[in-house]
Amino acid sequence: MSLLRQTRIGLLELHFGVRGVKTLLLRDLQKAPLMIVRPFELPCGTLMAFIVNPTGGVMGGDHSEIRVQVDSGARVLILTQSATRVQPSPTGEAATQDISFTVQAGARLEYYPERTIPFAGSCFRQRIRVILEDGAEFGATETLAAGRVQSGERLAFGEYQSRTEIFQAGNRVFLDKQKLKPSGYTRAPGVWGQADYGASGVWVGAREMEEWPKRTGRLTTGHSAGGAVWLRAVAERGPELDADLLWASTAIRQQLFGATPLQVRR
Repeated sequence: MSLLRQTRIGLLELHFGVRGVKTLLLRDLQKAPLMIVRPFELPCGTLMAFIVNPTGGVMGGDHSEIRVQVDSGARVLILTQSATRVQPSPTGEAATQDISFTVQAGARLEYYPERTIPFAGSCFRQRIRVILEDGAEFGATETLAAGRVQSGERLAFGEYQSRTEIFQAGNRVFLDKQKLKPSGYTRAPGVWGQADYGASGVWVGAREMEEWPKRTGRLTTGHSAGGAVWLRAVAERGPELDADLLWASTAIRQQLFGATPLQVRR
């Protein structure tokens, strides 16, 4: 290993709970480059926190670990302040991220990070593991760009992997594995086609879906054998994807959680 090689290992541990009638951040452990902006309460009573990485992006060999616990009765929304920019990795070593969420019965956790943008020659691997008690609610989305498309780097990254696994009351209710290594198949219909942006999402709640949100040709939804609601979407432009995702997630949240639309202040 070269003595000039530098890697960064970020750690973020957050514990949310209820005191009185308010959701509060009870404990946090932060190790640079990961940190959070001080949480604040939304009009609906949900406590919102931004995860921040002040560096210019993640590089090969970097590792981030995020652990979040949400106690019964708490309502938590976690966002990221900016897109995740995955820098080129000349050695082919991956930047990695491990995320674990634990949500107690009667609590709700939602995780909606900004877009991941893999630069040419980059490699990124992510794992998300969610442990829900019976009666817990959870929602998450993931959006990915085909690269720095405005700079002509469409599908020029080395590799992108993401694995999301959700357990509720000890049973696995959702598993999603994505692995993209740009080549001929990546442009096939049903994977990317001519789209430059893709998204996935998953929600787990106690209520049933009565009306499935659909937008012909760009977005589809369904449910897993375990009852989790999933979403897939693609678009040629980022703003189109974001609008579709907001529209669909708002409808899903309303039905599964009985929740009002989020009023996020940035």
